[in-house]
Amino acid sequence: MLITAPAAVGKSTAAEYMSSYLRCPILDLSNLQVGDGTLDGMASKSLGIRRNAQFQEALVESKATLLIDALDEAEVRSGQANFRAFVRGVADTASQVTGDRPSLVILSRAESSRVIQETFNDRKLQFVHFEIRPFGRDQSERYLERKVTDVYRNQGKESLHIKHTQPYSKARDTLFTVLASAMTQNKEDFWDDSEVRDFLGYAPVLDVAAEYLAVDNFANLGGSPIGSSEGGLGHWDLVANVIDQLLLREQSKFVKQFHEVEDFKRYGTPQLLPILYTPEEQCARLLDYVENMGLDLDLPASLPVNIRDSYETATDTQLSNHPFLRGEGWFNVIFRDYVTARAQSSASTSAEAAKRIRSNVLSAEWKHSPMYAFFSFSLGKSASGESSACHSEDLGALYESFKSACETDDRLVTSIGRAGNRLVAGFTITRGDTAAIGPLHFVTHEGTLSITFPRELSHINIWDVPEVILGGDRSSFKFGPGVYIACADLMVSASELQVYVGRDFSPVLLNIKSLISEGVKIQGDPSDVILICEEYLGFPWSKYQRKLDLGGLAADAREGSALYLEFRRIVLRFKDAKDGEAAVYQPMMDNLVVGTNKRARTILDYLQDIGCVKLARSMYLLDLASFAKLGISRSQLRDLEKSDAAHKISRDLLGFAKRTP
Repeated sequence: MLITAPAAVGKSTAAEYMSSYLRCPILDLSNLQVGDGTLDGMASKSLGIRRNAQFQEALVESKATLLIDALDEAEVRSGQANFRAFVRGVADTASQVTGDRPSLVILSRAESSRVIQETFNDRKLQFVHFEIRPFGRDQSERYLERKVTDVYRNQGKESLHIKHTQPYSKARDTLFTVLASAMTQNKEDFWDDSEVRDFLGYAPVLDVAAEYLAVDNFANLGGSPIGSSEGGLGHWDLVANVIDQLLLREQSKFVKQFHEVEDFKRYGTPQLLPILYTPEEQCARLLDYVENMGLDLDLPASLPVNIRDSYETATDTQLSNHPFLRGEGWFNVIFRDYVTARAQSSASTSAEAAKRIRSNVLSAEWKHSPMYAFFSFSLGKSASGESSACHSEDLGALYESFKSACETDDRLVTSIGRAGNRLVAGFTITRGDTAAIGPLHFVTHEGTLSITFPRELSHINIWDVPEVILGGDRSSFKFGPGVYIACADLMVSASELQVYVGRDFSPVLLNIKSLISEGVKIQGDPSDVILICEEYLGFPWSKYQRKLDLGGLAADAREGSALYLEFRRIVLRFKDAKDGEAAVYQPMMDNLVVGTNKRARTILDYLQDIGCVKLARSMYLLDLASFAKLGISRSQLRDLEKSDAAHKISRDLLGFAKRTP
């Protein structure tokens, strides 16, 4: 009988239970270096010659059972040649069995069991194969209850979840719901989803969940990582913690076995153990194994030359049995996105490897999910927790990931701008007039100032960015609604642009210094796109190009034009509210529309200074009567109509900016 399961599902626990129930011995391979004759040798050593002879006879007649546990760990410790010799010995014993019940019960991770299956099939030996699956809902709840009891006991506390069953059950169900939201938007029947069930029913996930539930007051869990703190994303720290614990567990198991390899005994030292098979190395190896990225996988620098071949062999074996894998693919998308985000944020990842990962994540083949963005934010967070660090080329993938988190009526609002030698970005998912998620802020690594968006942009403000690339390896790119880009160089690699202005008919506005594109077809009316560029542009861009000349000296004219465009962007953010007023939600205006954009802040201050805008009850209110005195309508602003009023506003804005510190 062959029993397989992913890591940490409970193979050893199952072996101990069966041993107790059947009153049979366990051959635990986790502490052995196996080879030819190990099976007979260990039985003889443990039982003695006479009792072993009786036991072997009972095995052949199916009147006794031997449990063999941790086959996968023996493969790492022993090396391929010795491991295969051990498997042949097991097959030799199995071939002598004449009874009709299993005499040998072998427990292993799936990949290491393939050698057993191939050997038995080659010899036409019968065996049955079972897989230990993650728990279902009822099993998960029972397991979690026992684990919470253990946590309380270890803390020397009373088991409050048994005494207060209703508050505990409510907290437990809330925990399951927020963890399930990592994979599905279905908040009612998520246990029916096999991928969600496999994740929630995974024992290591439940072990960490028990730590969060063993509290003094279940009502206080609303402010914990399973509540709605940190813009509704606190539970991602819980998920990341679970995955991190699994990586550390894998490292511990590997180190335990590799420590006993002959080459390490001869040339290694205990000081090397902490640098072996680290979580960062596992993530890089997993990406290379599943996604075939061709990464440069550098071995630990201090690893002696005489150990390196053995180390590579052992890591290949351990990796094929990794708990994040199912066969040659990912166990689920949560593990894929955590591994990707961690590899990108790791200081040990080479620049070339990080570039390959970014290219893969931005490609058309990569299916985006919300987990990548949330894990990226969690793993790169600053000490204050207010922002997260990333490469500028990651922003396009973050945009795609956040976009995939949006439900039907949600809107992703994004702002990206330059701050010195870095870019700052903010992402908020709004639902109606409120922020459902965010704002989440990212600051790029120093000197990284170029961004790529692979397939679409909507409701985004980009200012003072040196280079923006649209298209990636996709042939089509979608614009709108609500797009404003001010950059030095705009490169369009897509062969087709589709422009959608939305219900407010606000054109896509591109304010650039130079444009690089070849053979682009634009699907959109001339009124749907406004392109402002200092150089003359040929077809098809000439159809959309406009000159914005608000007069004055050259330097002042450029700054006045830039301020006027920001003025236009800010004013058009206001939507009609009640009679005589338009409104915009204050946190959204401050955090996303304005953000760190100094020109935008100047515009908002100017509008407040002249009495057009006031702040009331978390809303910025635009007084339409006061605005009308400026002599320009919002429709004229939208279409960038030239007028004397526009020139005056530009001059006033420039003067206000010079007076304002």
